[in-house]
Amino acid sequence: MKTAHRALALAAALLAPAVQAQSTLLQHPGRLLASGCFQCHGTNGVNGSFDALAGDSRQDMLDKLNDMRRKRLRDNIMYPHASGYTSEQLWQIADYFSKLPKP
Repeated sequence: MKTAHRALALAAALLAPAVQAQSTLLQHPGRLLASGCFQCHGTNGVNGSFDALAGDSRQDMLDKLNDMRRKRLRDNIMYPHASGYTSEQLWQIADYFSKLPKP
């Protein structure tokens, strides 16, 4: 019986950081903003049809979004989406996706 208790305690100790990280992400201010990306990029930043965003570099995502916002990629479908957010909101979205587990 002691072995079962130890195994359970070890499992709980190993899972605690993952549960805490998930809880923190649920409260992340970029989560609601990122929900607008789900149709193309999936609910957790992963969709087989479009680029996966989960786990990507925050700075890389910000650079791409800002490029799209500056109209350099105006023919891209992302232009109106990226233009609809403030710089702070784009930072929050990129930060949220960067903290999700990479597929």
